[in-house]
Amino acid sequence: MSSSTVPPPPGSPVLRISGVNHHFGTGDTRTQVLFHNTLEVMPGELVIMSGPSGSGKTTLLTLVGGLRTLQEGQIEVWDGDRGDYRTLRGTPEPELVHVRRLIGFIFQRHNLFDSLTATQNVRMAQRLRSTTGDPDADARDLLQYLLLGTLDIQGKPQKVRFDYKPAQLSGGQRQRVAVARALVNRPKLVLADEPTAALDANSGLAVVTLLQNLARTRPDDELAALVRSGEDAGEAGRLADWQVPLLRQIATATGTTSLIVTHDARIMNLADRIVHMERGRIESNVVVAERLFVRNGLRQSAAFAAILPEEQQKIADELLVGVHPDLPVRPDQLAAHPGRVEVYDPGQDVLRVGDPVDEHSKFYLIRRGTVEVWRAPEGEPLRKVAELGPGRYFGEVALLMDQPRNATVRAATRVEVYAVDRATFDRYKTVSRPFIDRILENFGPAGEA
Repeated sequence: MSSSTVPPPPGSPVLRISGVNHHFGTGDTRTQVLFHNTLEVMPGELVIMSGPSGSGKTTLLTLVGGLRTLQEGQIEVWDGDRGDYRTLRGTPEPELVHVRRLIGFIFQRHNLFDSLTATQNVRMAQRLRSTTGDPDADARDLLQYLLLGTLDIQGKPQKVRFDYKPAQLSGGQRQRVAVARALVNRPKLVLADEPTAALDANSGLAVVTLLQNLARTRPDDELAALVRSGEDAGEAGRLADWQVPLLRQIATATGTTSLIVTHDARIMNLADRIVHMERGRIESNVVVAERLFVRNGLRQSAAFAAILPEEQQKIADELLVGVHPDLPVRPDQLAAHPGRVEVYDPGQDVLRVGDPVDEHSKFYLIRRGTVEVWRAPEGEPLRKVAELGPGRYFGEVALLMDQPRNATVRAATRVEVYAVDRATFDRYKTVSRPFIDRILENFGPAGEA
């Protein structure tokens, strides 16, 4: 049942958006609505696009799906059947039809066929691709999981809606049929416009959890945590215990990438990446795991531990490069965010003992790789005293004491470090000064360099 199973080359995206502009109208009424938008979405990512109404989210989504003509810039979608990208700029309609068949669309308006039953609407999508096994059973498994089958969220029997036509279904039920139709072919790219807006908390959670598990297999304990009582679930929703094995059965093929336009705050914390748009522009592109990695690293330092969490996050967001911390940063990504991440080859010194502290001095958080810390007791040669790896920091002591560096920090492997400039460090050091003074009073200078 899987489609397009050949993944892009390692480190390459499923979707690449480059310099996309778009205008509505002609002549004197021509208005620009998208401004030089660039974005890469990696295999298996669940990406949420947020922003106020009218910011351009849906327009960009329809351009990605080949539903509007791309005017300026380029959009490339990976075609696993072909083993290459398909470009959308200037592409003739027959090729655009093929691109659309690579994608699972979940529209804000469900766009179901009124004359067909729920199962038949799902089966319509299957006819666009060759299938194996029992296609009726596959469609019904999805509808069952999405609470349109024999059991409700409490595991009690309910009226089965497989053979209901859209007019006999509520808005939320029609939306769930549309979700099943979009996912029945296990597409490698899903584009969704407000997929949970018409859904209650339990149905919305079921949809997002399905997308997550089509992206990559989730640990059993993560799914078990979603099987909870109604009181414990609150507005976040819950899964029924019978849904979990069915979810595993449905999501046997992984690697699906989802780009979701939503205002639904309930699902924001489930995303791998959050892209925020304002006035036709991508204003921020946050990899959630990178944000957590940087924020947690900063919190270990006395200079940042005492400030408010929202301020810690603000500093973290000023350092992010939009790349998961498990992945290396490419040269073009470094160039797009100058000064945020520095890279050192094995044997290179990041800091040297005795280096003066001035306005150019920095505080460092290790992103990838390992560094060695070398110190020279008075009158003795340098000797290695420590090794530091990802998530560890160095360079704070000299900045706190306003004294020369007290150690040499050398790359043991290829090292990527986030760099906090002196002005930012000093701004927050002032807030944390009482906390820092207590540490120095009780323990003396600690840390490295």
